[in-house]
Amino acid sequence: MENVKNKNWPIYKDTMLTIGNSKSQVAVCALWTKKEMVAEKLDLEKVAVIGNLYSPKKGIGFLIRNILANPNIRHLVVCGLDRSNSGQVLIDLSVNGFKKIEDKENDRTYWQVISDIENRIDIEIEKEALEIFCKGVKIIDLRQEKDYNEIKRIIGSLDQNLPPFASESFVFPEPPMKEINLFPAESIAHVIRGEKIAEVWLKILDHILRFGITDNTAYQNLQKEIINISSIISGEDPENLYISEWLPNNKEHLKNYLPTILTGFCPNDSAYTYGFRMREHFEVDQVQFVIDELKREKYSRRATISLLDPKIDTKSKNPPCLNHCWFRIQNDRLYLIATIRSNDMFEAWPENAFGLRMLQDMVFKELLKTYPKIKLGDLEINSLSAHIYDDAWEDAKSVVARFYKEIVPHQRNVRDPRGNFIIKIENDEIVVEHYSPDEVLLNIYKNKRAMPIYLELSENEATSLTSHALYIGTELQKAEMAIKLGIEYKQDQELNPNKLNL
Repeated sequence: MENVKNKNWPIYKDTMLTIGNSKSQVAVCALWTKKEMVAEKLDLEKVAVIGNLYSPKKGIGFLIRNILANPNIRHLVVCGLDRSNSGQVLIDLSVNGFKKIEDKENDRTYWQVISDIENRIDIEIEKEALEIFCKGVKIIDLRQEKDYNEIKRIIGSLDQNLPPFASESFVFPEPPMKEINLFPAESIAHVIRGEKIAEVWLKILDHILRFGITDNTAYQNLQKEIINISSIISGEDPENLYISEWLPNNKEHLKNYLPTILTGFCPNDSAYTYGFRMREHFEVDQVQFVIDELKREKYSRRATISLLDPKIDTKSKNPPCLNHCWFRIQNDRLYLIATIRSNDMFEAWPENAFGLRMLQDMVFKELLKTYPKIKLGDLEINSLSAHIYDDAWEDAKSVVARFYKEIVPHQRNVRDPRGNFIIKIENDEIVVEHYSPDEVLLNIYKNKRAMPIYLELSENEATSLTSHALYIGTELQKAEMAIKLGIEYKQDQELNPNKLNL
């Protein structure tokens, strides 16, 4: 317990907050609306602090901890864009209260606000303190109020001479962080492929949990990060998106999110949306430019969209994460390659991927009018900082443990895009025929020993999948052994010492 006059307040995420008058009894939660924009429109003499709240699982605990550490706060104004329903959870907390949840599968206990929205509060915050918070802090719901002059008036009318809701501040220990093992890997540029967005997402989580480097962030927390994950989605059908209930973004969320990419609409309380940057910000509809450019020249390499504005973004603490989109037609397939400078792979990547796939499909349907034979190609997302924040490590681990084997096909059942191999023995030589996926003979390798063929295949980069390379190595060694023993060799079958190769 600490004295209420804590000079170090706020004690959590202070660099992520806008600080006003320390004597004020009002805190403002701006949800997804840029806190700096809200601060410009309010009187900071009437407000102690302004912060954002993006997730009903992550940030609510820090918000409650900060207010419990300063019992002088008696009013919490909730306003702005409630994209993740984190504001609704705060309202539900004041109305419905909370309960204890035992998550036996993940060996975890936490408090949960009684709400239709999934949420979580650290169990380390004592029940008595949470009850004091609910009774002592009035939550004022102004999410539907778009006029910040009216919000300013309401804040000015609040009684700021109330006694503190407790005589001392409450400070509780952080949840213990479970250790996650790190395996050695290449320092940058990892490639992850799959048919569906959900499948690729599970692979990404598993990959970062195993190979990601634990590092600090600018947000006073830790992350596991891989520099540049190139994720490739080849089979997501825009007409029938696979949106599983265990993804972080449900159908209703995506229904609200997709217009922020596919249209130029930008709410007044948002600094920007990706769609606004693409269509309105530079006074050029870049999506329409891509369509017109590829209609004008089918093989153009100039069909690009830029979202970064150096005049603004070099001075901003929150420039767009999506920076660049490149469209290209090759072999009658329309590809989209997108670059995201900073990507929260647990929370944000799935909605980014769905939005970009639908943008790719929008352009594709327009180009079909000119090129009726083209097909929708792969979507590639280059996530330059591909990270999972520390408060999502356990959730990511749980999702992978529950759904990876069910959703992700075994590598042995995935076709190598570089082709397949027929291995046989002719005239006491190992013969390897390399065929393309379209069954065109590409090359023939011959030798009495496995090693020279293995080295030549490796030099030619004839395979792209680890499982395929291991399989070929196994078959080559079997073939060499069969020659030495003078027994029959058949691909994919065990060697039988009783079958002589006569």
